[in-house]
Amino acid sequence: MMIRKFLSHSICILSLLTLSFSAIADRLYRFPDENGVLTLSRSLPPEAAQKGYVILDDKTMRVIERVAPAPTEEEIAEIKAQQAKAKEQEKQAKLEAEKAQKHRQQQASFDRTLLITYPTEQDLIDARDKDINYRKEQIDLHLAKLPKLEQHLIDVQKQAAARELSGSKISDNMQKRLDAAHEEIAIRNQAIQQYRAEIESLSAEYAIELERLRYLLQRRSERNN
Repeated sequence: MMIRKFLSHSICILSLLTLSFSAIADRLYRFPDENGVLTLSRSLPPEAAQKGYVILDDKTMRVIERVAPAPTEEEIAEIKAQQAKAKEQEKQAKLEAEKAQKHRQQQASFDRTLLITYPTEQDLIDARDKDINYRKEQIDLHLAKLPKLEQHLIDVQKQAAARELSGSKISDNMQKRLDAAHEEIAIRNQAIQQYRAEIESLSAEYAIELERLRYLLQRRSERNN
């Protein structure tokens, strides 16, 4: 019984080997030789494999398989460059997606805060007017004080000039008064410029917020209806 089993397995193995050898034997290889002339052969030289070849059925000459030439160093370098470029593009796309997601989250948070802070358009307008009017009032206060400060500076300068004309030196106290007058005027002018810049900035910010609030209120109204 064991002998029969062994013989049966052996026959199967031999049959497979025969079929495999037969399949290989039925193949032809077509490839360019060292002169570029197409050649048919039952064997494939190693150097020919690098140039690409075609496997044919030796009876029907039907193409069984086409094997592309091995890539050159330049082609390999180009492939690597393309892969690196694709990887970088993928990385950039991921970063852009993350950036867009972060922007959406920030916008959603801003919208929620806007709706809570200003339930109506008028609430925002009132807040805007209060902020801007406060700064306008501060500008008016500084402007009102400037003429008196400038006149004080002129008076001190005249006193200093009179001392110099009389041959006397300007005293330390008078110099301090001159410096203080200059500094006070400079501080007032700087404050005026600062408040004007704030008014311009606030006006732009409130305009953006008002436009966004109108959109959000309109969208909420449409959803409720």
